[in-house]
Amino acid sequence: MEHIPKEALLQAAVELFGEYGYNKVSIRQIADKAHTNSAMISYYFGSKHQLYEAAFMSQISALKEFIVPDLTALDPRDVIRRYAAAMEKIHAENPLLLNIICRELSDPAEQHNMLPEKIGPQLYRILSETLTRGISQGLFREELAVRPAVILLVGVANFYYLTHNIHSQIIGPEKETEQEDTYMKQAVEIFLTGIERRPHP
Repeated sequence: MEHIPKEALLQAAVELFGEYGYNKVSIRQIADKAHTNSAMISYYFGSKHQLYEAAFMSQISALKEFIVPDLTALDPRDVIRRYAAAMEKIHAENPLLLNIICRELSDPAEQHNMLPEKIGPQLYRILSETLTRGISQGLFREELAVRPAVILLVGVANFYYLTHNIHSQIIGPEKETEQEDTYMKQAVEIFLTGIERRPHP
């Protein structure tokens, strides 16, 4: 029971930060939405910034699980598949995450941007090293430009979710779980097909 206010504060923070951004949300607003005392934010998190960090990180636990293990022993293609699976799990379990990400990307003046601080550099390092390793092992095309390929991979893994409202309106309603699973599987295999080394004729 004692953890209920903490979880309520995290959920309220995710919703409010996603809708209004960090700078436009007050501690009192978060506490009111969580139906608790604003002093609980200091008790559980220490500060507004630390609450924002906790709220953001709570949304991407699957990505942290992807980043933490040593992936160098795996086939580079399987690392890419693991990344895609992690992103699919994140979006399925945390539909509010995109609100926060879009807020961060659309507000370059934001002082508490978690993407470059906490996740971006680690994720880029893992994916770029994976692609570089695939090139050196003869799995991926030797002329592959790593940086654009990483950007493309991240875009492919998130495009479906970022444009969900648009393609649902244009194409029509769909069975969400089935379509999401199909999209990610096809998208990652198309990506791999595009970067894999082809035998010389």
